Amino acid sequence: MFSAACLCNGVNFSVDAQPIVASCCHCKNCKKYTGTAFTTNLVFPAGTLRVTKGEDLIKLYHDPAQDSGNALDRHFCSNCGSPLFNLNGDFGKTLAVFCGALEDWDHRAPQIEYYSKDREQWVAEITGAEQATTKPGRDSK
Repeated sequence: MFSAACLCNGVNFSVDAQPIVASCCHCKNCKKYTGTAFTTNLVFPAGTLRVTKGEDLIKLYHDPAQDSGNALDRHFCSNCGSPLFNLNGDFGKTLAVFCGALEDWDHRAPQIEYYSKDREQWVAEITGAEQATTKPGRDSK
């Protein structure tokens, strides 16, 4: 089981599953949402998240601007603004938890980099990670 919290500790949640993959995303939307050059996530099967504190503080931004046309629900703490997790990715099959929210994980390196074509020129490729110019599987159900 993995546990996570926002910066102010107003929201706590857990995920009762093993990650499918550790990923890094360089897409424009992830950059804008987090204010960083890329995001790092552990991706889990959908339906494995349980909010243990602060459910009323969780807000979401319904991001319709995905290249697949499959909208993504980006959840964050309304008190401190911390990005927490994304739902409805991969046509509702996955849950992506932002590594910065995780309290106890093994700091594994991402196994895949999505949107590597949009990587900032000063960001190095992760050694050994698969490089995907988009997000595989997004173009079809």
